[in-house]
Amino acid sequence: MRFLRRFQQGWVGLAVLVLCLCTGSLPKSIGRLQEVTIITDYWNLVSGQVKAVLEQPVFTPQPEPEFLLRVGGFDRFPSYSRMRIVFLIGTVRDSIIRGLLGGRADSLGEEGFGLFKFPNAWVDNQQVLLFVARDTARLIEGLRVYGARLYRTVTEMVLEQMTAATYFRGRDDGAGRQLARFGFSLDVPKEWLIQDKDSAERFIYIHGHFPDRSVFVHWQDTVLPLVSDSVLQLRDRLTARFYDGDYVDRNAVRAESIEFLGVPCLRIRGVWQNQKQVIGGPFVLYAFNYQERFFLLDGMVFNPGEKKVSSLFQLEAIIRTFLPR
Repeated sequence: MRFLRRFQQGWVGLAVLVLCLCTGSLPKSIGRLQEVTIITDYWNLVSGQVKAVLEQPVFTPQPEPEFLLRVGGFDRFPSYSRMRIVFLIGTVRDSIIRGLLGGRADSLGEEGFGLFKFPNAWVDNQQVLLFVARDTARLIEGLRVYGARLYRTVTEMVLEQMTAATYFRGRDDGAGRQLARFGFSLDVPKEWLIQDKDSAERFIYIHGHFPDRSVFVHWQDTVLPLVSDSVLQLRDRLTARFYDGDYVDRNAVRAESIEFLGVPCLRIRGVWQNQKQVIGGPFVLYAFNYQERFFLLDGMVFNPGEKKVSSLFQLEAIIRTFLPR
């Protein structure tokens, strides 16, 4: 079986090499944008720890997993190595691991495990994440220690894929120039619209349809505390006025501190509701202070009866193009 696996993995590498020589480029990756393809022969051992990190439900009216997991053993490598985001889990004894790491497989340090990234390892537009341990006894402990880093890394990978897909048709340069008048830039996707009638009150938004999505920007010439409850109260005041009475369901909120534009940022995801219209959906919010100014960027989805997490990632990808001037 070990010889067979080596043959299969070598055949894939040879096929990719031949294709590159013939076409001058790698073939494109495949798969859904928020899908993580896990290749490991240790799934029975590590599944609980991996799912605890990557299958947390996102607050939506009907909870959905944040990432979609596809799992297969090393024998699935020939087909799974073509996917967009690949997560390999193994030990230094596995030939597929040693093939990627080379000499680094023998220099894991005292802790006995490590996490590595490889862009475009086998196909174009691909991100490969590799977790390796000295032996199976260190796999669980290593995944526990690296849990937060693993989550952040996979989130960044998905957002990178989503950014490329969101702007595949290009950016609206005219809309970008229109936003520049307010002292910041935001990449507006083609076919999205700007609504700036309330710009005098420092509130503007962009929106797209099918499904309905919007991103609003609010700013103040002061510094505000990055406290979840006070930021959500501000959001409720803004949406009550400019979004016809929307408010946040406080029972469906998750907040975390991240870094954005090199400064501390409060990232909040949760569920918005509108009692008058009896509607709701998920949102993602970034609140931060930058050069003595406060900014609140919020993306929200309305897509009743359909999956929403993919659209939520798209909105976050748009938010992350924001740059104060």
